[in-house]
Amino acid sequence: MRLTKEKAQQIIYKHLIAQVLRNFEIQDGIPVGCILYGVPKDEPCWTARIAPEKTMVGPSRIICISKQTGRIIYDGFTNEE
Repeated sequence: MRLTKEKAQQIIYKHLIAQVLRNFEIQDGIPVGCILYGVPKDEPCWTARIAPEKTMVGPSRIICISKQTGRIIYDGFTNEE
C-alpha cells in the first residue's frame, strides 16, 4: 500500500484532533519546574499541559499563550527541572 499525501494529511488531522479532545487544564503562568525555551519564567501567560494518549514517562506538551498579545508563544514539549 502506498500512502498518498492526502491520506497522510487525514491521519495527521485525526491524530491532532484526538489530542485536543483530551482533558487539559489552563493555569496561570509557566508551571513550576518547567523550562520553556525562549519564554522567560516571569512571562505573563496562560499555559495548558496536554496529557499524552498513553501514560508514559517523559516530557509533557505545553501550549503557552501571552496574556498581553493573545498569541501562542510556545507549543511544544518541555523539559522539567
